[in-house]
Amino acid sequence: MLRRLFLCLAMLSVAGAAATPAFLLGVDYSEWIGASGASQIATDNSGAIYILSGYVTKLSADGSAIEWENGLGFSASGMAVDPSGGVYVALSPYTGSAHYVAKLRADGAGLAWAVSLGFPYQIGESMAADPQGRVYVAVSSGNQSSVVRIKADGSAVDYTVPVPANPGSLAVDASGNAYVAGTSTTGYVAQLEPDGSAGYNVTLPVGLVSPAIALDANGNAVVFGNGTLVRLDSTGAVTLSTSVPIEGGGLVLDAAGNAYIAGGTKQLYRTTGSIAVCSSTWASTSSTSATGQPSAAAVSSVLTVVAPDGAILQSTYLPGTNGRTLVAAGANSTVYVVADPDGSTPTRAGPFLGQEGQILLRLSPNSSVPTMALVCIGNPSTYNIEPVAPGEIVTLFGTGIGPQHGIATEATIQSPFPTQAGNVELTFDGIPAPLLWVQGTQINAVVPWSVAGPITKICVTYNSAQTNCLNWGVVETAPTVFTVDGHYAAALNQDGSVNSAANPAPPDSIVSIFATGLGPIDPPQADGTLVASPLPVNVLPVKLSVGILTPGGFPFASTSYYTYDPAYAGPAPFLVAGASQISFNSSELAGADEVYLTLPTAQTTTGTATSNNFRIYLANQ
Repeated sequence: MLRRLFLCLAMLSVAGAAATPAFLLGVDYSEWIGASGASQIATDNSGAIYILSGYVTKLSADGSAIEWENGLGFSASGMAVDPSGGVYVALSPYTGSAHYVAKLRADGAGLAWAVSLGFPYQIGESMAADPQGRVYVAVSSGNQSSVVRIKADGSAVDYTVPVPANPGSLAVDASGNAYVAGTSTTGYVAQLEPDGSAGYNVTLPVGLVSPAIALDANGNAVVFGNGTLVRLDSTGAVTLSTSVPIEGGGLVLDAAGNAYIAGGTKQLYRTTGSIAVCSSTWASTSSTSATGQPSAAAVSSVLTVVAPDGAILQSTYLPGTNGRTLVAAGANSTVYVVADPDGSTPTRAGPFLGQEGQILLRLSPNSSVPTMALVCIGNPSTYNIEPVAPGEIVTLFGTGIGPQHGIATEATIQSPFPTQAGNVELTFDGIPAPLLWVQGTQINAVVPWSVAGPITKICVTYNSAQTNCLNWGVVETAPTVFTVDGHYAAALNQDGSVNSAANPAPPDSIVSIFATGLGPIDPPQADGTLVASPLPVNVLPVKLSVGILTPGGFPFASTSYYTYDPAYAGPAPFLVAGASQISFNSSELAGADEVYLTLPTAQTTTGTATSNNFRIYLANQ
């Protein structure tokens, strides 16, 4: 039972090998934009680039020159740019209670006009402008949410139309049809006709919240939110749904209807035609902890291109970037992305003084751009991008890093897990790693016990050809509890059966969970060997930390934490050295809101080394 459970864990989220993409974007340039906290980026029909970051900056179409900057003199909460380059901002310029929308002069030097929206208070402005120069604003004011359209000359408000709660994104077509996406009890899209009358109002699929919206050449809406992209027809019916697992994410379309979704992720991301490896800026972080263990803080920027039929044309990490992203579309499938830097140098200085702030990238189709085979390594349960620890079970993602059909390796007490399988070899500083699973897009392996930090060089060789290598951080511990769904632990009840919703742990019984990255064991074990009697022990003590939510209305609710010594915490019998078993009484988790493993003597720059949060299915709870 235990071996079958562990084999399932080793194969979590395994997918088929990706085909070589026919569509590839490459980076034309990357440059400093000299500002932190950019909130929007847009383009016009001439290719000029507009950036809102407290003030508005207009860049030339090639990004090499600043055409103008407008300091505004007030706080702008939103921006829209019409196809001809008219720039509109939402503002609260004075101490009065009314909020305004203003159009900037063509040279950027001041305001052409400003119009009050007529609301005493508003939040969350989302804006769009049509080819006629009319500007649309979606706002929430008290209990009312509305779309407001302002005449092109700024002389008056055209209409104010109620829409469902919390409008978050707005798009308009050439005829003046407006489409607002937001979240009420669930996600929605509401269409308004050119005269402001109601068109369709549809509920989005469950889970699609905080949606961004864009329109294709036919005026059909495309919506992205919470990892799901959907396309709607002219009646608002969903015609296509595609999973794109990006946190947050901006959305734009090109003339062909391809959707470009840019965002950030702290997790391993399946790529197709990746032009960069995932960010690992923490790898060179100076540590002040007692153990010399740096904090894992990598957030990678990613871009995924989805065809109108839902096919993934390309999914790539973005070079030189780290974290949240903004995205805008240009002509001929050109795309612009603004993101935080990862510490590397942009390809050119750019027109701004100094070398700080955020990074602007322009990408365009380039079939000859080099792509990466090995793109990232991370935690096998949460898939978080983190430094590795000696003896830890890890997962690597890439393209063409192994055979098309996966191979699960085997071991016995006499024969350890192999370091070569399916013509694949994985090394850390030249040391072969035991392999648990090899396949074209994913390798699961065990970090050799002799790997030492602060940096290790990770390489894959497949069919005698070596991939690109990753320079990766090494830490003493990387505690991780294996889960079956990201929340509930892969666990065994006291009778040896698998813990599940249909088979919860009885009260006052022993439950066993499984973990990795808990540090060295004594006596040391050879790489890839199965643990057998007499059992070694974990060098570092392990505690069970249980958080119990104390009732009370917001903001008075609080969580109290209780620490327990597990009944057993050590190497898992008959599993690979580096896998640990932690057994405890199920009653210790009664009423738990949060449960972690902690290693009190292993400190990181953010505190005690702590595992991912996990749950257990308990009877009567």
